[in-house]
Amino acid sequence: MQIKMGVAKAGIKPSGDYDILVLRFNPSVYSAVFTQNSLAAAPVIYDKLVCSIQDKISAIVVNSGNANAATGQKGFENAEKMAQITAENLGIEKEEVLVFSTGVIGVQLPMDKVENGIKEATKNLQDFDLELSARAISTTDAFYKYYETTGEIDGKIFHIKGIAKGAGMIHPNMATMLAYIFTDVKIEKPLLDKVMKLVVERTFNSISVDGCESTNDSFVIVATGENDIEIDDSNKVYFAKKIYEVALKLAKMIVKDGEGATKLIEINIFGADTKEKAKKVAEAIATSNLFKTAMFGNDPNWGRILAAVGQLHHNIDFSKVKLYIGNYLIYAGEPIDFNKDEIVEYMKNNKEINIDLYLNQGEEDWSFYTCDLGYKYVEINAEYTT
Repeated sequence: MQIKMGVAKAGIKPSGDYDILVLRFNPSVYSAVFTQNSLAAAPVIYDKLVCSIQDKISAIVVNSGNANAATGQKGFENAEKMAQITAENLGIEKEEVLVFSTGVIGVQLPMDKVENGIKEATKNLQDFDLELSARAISTTDAFYKYYETTGEIDGKIFHIKGIAKGAGMIHPNMATMLAYIFTDVKIEKPLLDKVMKLVVERTFNSISVDGCESTNDSFVIVATGENDIEIDDSNKVYFAKKIYEVALKLAKMIVKDGEGATKLIEINIFGADTKEKAKKVAEAIATSNLFKTAMFGNDPNWGRILAAVGQLHHNIDFSKVKLYIGNYLIYAGEPIDFNKDEIVEYMKNNKEINIDLYLNQGEEDWSFYTCDLGYKYVEINAEYTT
């Protein structure tokens, strides 16, 4: 893919690391979703306006270290100014640029640093480097999140590349979460929007680290159209599965990197009568602090799991429910004898834990991804702005 990138160390991050990313590409079809938090950040408000009038974009600019959230009219003007500076230095129109910010809430952007950083990044464009791009958008991330793959349609190869950031304030509803996926296929925007809706619900809208929905959550898919492959009704399902593959990889990386986390937990709900119920049940477990702390302590406390489900008041017959941790059955309509020591060892020795809950009410299923909650999460967030 003919995507160019530039990065800069503008001095926004206290660490002094890269904190400006500019991505440049030919005018491209795109689809974007954003946080539904009522305190949406200035760049989210600005981007939603752009998305309402612009069918194609040619650039993305991101600053890290400052969220430009809860910053009022000046914050909006600064987001627009970021787009203007980027456009002027790339020789494109302002409306072709989407703007993103991530970091501390409630602080105005240091626009002198931002402007100098954007100018530096646009002057030093290079081939798209996934790791360096992911590094430039990271904040409290413990590792850089990126993934790429290829697909094949009618003997022709297409490419998909993705980057993301996020470790805390992760409970997307479209956390601080940013994600960008690029592909070189040709696709009409209405169909790409459908793919986006399908993919985001099963990936970035099905993860939670701390139940805190961020002000800046954003996910964008860009299709540059450089490839001869055209996505239509005959191949859209296969294409969506490939986009889903990349999105799920990135989403799981975010959960795995949850602040202070030691375990990635996959919660699978089977046999619900509706998809909505399956997701709500999975989410209820994933956001229970009692459940998450039990996972941190390697405690197979099934009562906490079922109690989290019960508080939904969803007319579930618990006499028909079966619950597994890993391959171990721990509840079957009533308490059962199980080898606790064996399950504790499973939890201690595995960084990825499966929770499988069978409701036996219907045919619908859902998977949700979360992490355990331990001492380190409190330490990181107690000291975040100090």
